[in-house]
Amino acid sequence: MPQSTLDAFICAPKIAPSPPPTATTPPPASSTKSQRLLAGGVSTVLKRVEEARGSDPSAHVVLMSLSWRHRDTCGADRVIVANEPRGAAFDLRPPPKPKKGAPKELPSTPGPDELCGLVDVGEYIADLLLDNAHTRVVVVDGYPKGDVYARFAMSIAARCLKLSRRSSEVPLRALAPNDNVCKEALARFKKCRTVEAMRVAAIDYYNDALADRFP
Repeated sequence: MPQSTLDAFICAPKIAPSPPPTATTPPPASSTKSQRLLAGGVSTVLKRVEEARGSDPSAHVVLMSLSWRHRDTCGADRVIVANEPRGAAFDLRPPPKPKKGAPKELPSTPGPDELCGLVDVGEYIADLLLDNAHTRVVVVDGYPKGDVYARFAMSIAARCLKLSRRSSEVPLRALAPNDNVCKEALARFKKCRTVEAMRVAAIDYYNDALADRFP
């Protein structure tokens, strides 16, 4: 099963894994308007991969996993298990179901490494999409529908594309994450004019609003 991590991607130049497009195999006209970046969860990832592949026979689908528990390609051509900047693999998922009679656990608060790591993920996704017109990316987290961190990473990638001034090259519709922490982080990121400034904003947000939260 093809698999890799973001260890090298954070410290080294970004290199897209898919072969470069040639003049003889341009994407079909219909595929150029299809969504090239989708968010999914454990219950929807198979459908999202199928949607991403669409009608482009040369499509190269990359599955970006935000949980080390989900490493299967699920029909994609490649799976990447994303890591935090210091090397720990992401495990972004809802709390486990409580045992009978036990109180329900609250979702954990993301730390600065996780927030900065998600900015790295978004930047890398943007690079993948810009490097090859045939590349499609599906982001998956450990939630059933991917409506929290997968959407968060998708929105960060959309912001990175906008900062590159090449967002018109990548058709996508970023959906807002269903989480207030992620929404507030995105509101701060929208004020940034560089990706590095987004990393600084992520750390500032954690120190300002999240450091004293539990869990």
